[in-house]
Amino acid sequence: MNSTLKSMLIAAAAITSVSAFAQDKATLDLLVKKGLITAEERAKTLDEAAKARAASGLNKIFAKEDNAKRLTFAGRVQTQWESIGYSETTASGTTNFTDVNNVLMRRAYLGLKADIGEGISAELVYNFADNSDAVATGSSTSTSTVGGGGSGTVTTTTTTTVSPTVRAGAFDKVIFTHDSSLGKFDLGYQKVQWGLEENTSSSKLYTVERSLVTRYWAEAENGRRLGFGARHVGLHYSNKLALDAAGTLEYGAALVNAKQGYNATGINDFGTYVNVAYTYKITDTNRHTAGVNWGQTADVSASNALTSFGGSIDKMSGFNPYFKCQFDKLVVQGEMQTTNVDQKNAAAANIGGAERDPTGYNLIVAYKITDAIEAVARYSVLDTDGRGIRVGDGFRDAQTGATYNKANSIYLGVNYYFVDHNAKICFGYEKGKLTDSITYQADGSFTTNSANKADADVFRLQAQVLF
Repeated sequence: MNSTLKSMLIAAAAITSVSAFAQDKATLDLLVKKGLITAEERAKTLDEAAKARAASGLNKIFAKEDNAKRLTFAGRVQTQWESIGYSETTASGTTNFTDVNNVLMRRAYLGLKADIGEGISAELVYNFADNSDAVATGSSTSTSTVGGGGSGTVTTTTTTTVSPTVRAGAFDKVIFTHDSSLGKFDLGYQKVQWGLEENTSSSKLYTVERSLVTRYWAEAENGRRLGFGARHVGLHYSNKLALDAAGTLEYGAALVNAKQGYNATGINDFGTYVNVAYTYKITDTNRHTAGVNWGQTADVSASNALTSFGGSIDKMSGFNPYFKCQFDKLVVQGEMQTTNVDQKNAAAANIGGAERDPTGYNLIVAYKITDAIEAVARYSVLDTDGRGIRVGDGFRDAQTGATYNKANSIYLGVNYYFVDHNAKICFGYEKGKLTDSITYQADGSFTTNSANKADADVFRLQAQVLF
């Protein structure tokens, strides 16, 4: 009986050693200690397991024990339908741009995290559905009508250039982490702390897409949008301190490349960011947070690119106070983003060639009607102070037209949770309005025309699965 038991234990250990080598070494050690197998039998079993592992090819797929203590995979898939209508109104009439109607893979994330031990880990997240690369150029036709009908009506046909795009891949995060008693140090490519909505995971957004205010600060710089927050390469630090049983203070800082992107950017300057937040937790569903983010970086307009480190470059600096309050089924969160763009470069006449102070506000209210159904509303308002915004800057995939000074939007939506955020469907309608078209002067000053405006109607439906 003892011989049979011994044979079964050795065989089981040999088989499982193929997929859990470190774990089974401990198991075999325990069997030797209990006197069920000998040290020679342990050595022979480990040798056979190693040969079986090599023959199976698992050494090429899974990290060895001495390389990683734990290997974790994660994924996020979001499929989205979008319909966008856009029109511009001037004294000459209304121009209706060609509608956008797409079904697309919004996100397709695959993440890998390796725990090396001693508080050291590495994480890589790749989005196979990110980025936009122009692949062709075409034309769309729109019409503007002046007059009330009959012989007095004049209809004008306008040709607008559009650029169809394909989705290519891009890294979402690439970091090396050391977690110690002094805090967490991340070296690599990830988001800096700027924007409550931007730093909320896309898997846990209350709305289908982030607001025009968030996009204005977070999306890539294009002469109007700032490219201020979002992902930068550098050193990121964060820590938290429990003040009492209910209160927690979180703080951090980052020293990063001035421009977004994980490759060489051509901007020889750094950005610095600092953040602090206080959370008062009564229960898991009754908690309140208030915080502020501050940052300073270079204005990364093409005309300001440095050719040598330490040269003269225009700066952007600003702060971002925010709050988030959860009262059981009701969540209310709001934030302000404001930045001083220290424009002194006379060549930047297309954005005024002078100092600008864009400011924006977001307010979101979400209420769980049932455990599965959630109603959401968001209001966003932006004043660019002359830097300008086009509809495509604030609403992803929208066709773009004139440049305006101010913008606002109202979002109404409903979310259905099958299994919390792991499986959900989100539907939303957003009404956007841009006002006060901008005309720039040669000296960098600008004028606005309050009679000119633009309207956008955006419908989106998105399904999400996390694993």
